[in-house]
Amino acid sequence: MNEFQIFLDASKHFCSFIEKGSADTERAFMLLTQNHLLILYNLGRNLPVVILETDTIFNMEVNGAEMKALLKFIGKRVPFSYYWSVLNPVDVAGLPETGTGDLIDDLGDIYSDLKEALILFGKDDLGAKENTIFQFKFGYENHWGEHCIEALYAIHHFLQVERQ
Repeated sequence: MNEFQIFLDASKHFCSFIEKGSADTERAFMLLTQNHLLILYNLGRNLPVVILETDTIFNMEVNGAEMKALLKFIGKRVPFSYYWSVLNPVDVAGLPETGTGDLIDDLGDIYSDLKEALILFGKDDLGAKENTIFQFKFGYENHWGEHCIEALYAIHHFLQVERQ
């Protein structure tokens, strides 16, 4: 199986997991979430760079009401929402700037980016398939990848504190 197909399957599994929230406890949900995010982040690094051959614009969006309900559902599954984040982690010469991350927002944004690309991939159009690969890679490098790594950091810390 090629790397893109593996990533596509991982994206489908993540979206299904987020939609169903199948875990008995908050800790179990966090462990499963961590596993999904680790897989997606690692596979996302190896997505191919695509130069689009078509100029067709595809605008796929997850329904706003469904997304709002999904965020509420995620909020019931996670033990925390907000966490501290360093906004300039590679600026070692200056003073670090901190901000607040939001795990619910992170998971929602990752879900939304992946789900929209999956919907696009489902279209019977070669340009849509090409655009899906582009969106996965672009999102990894410019949006959902950052949400993913920040969510992993917060989840890792939560799970380590909970073990003590």
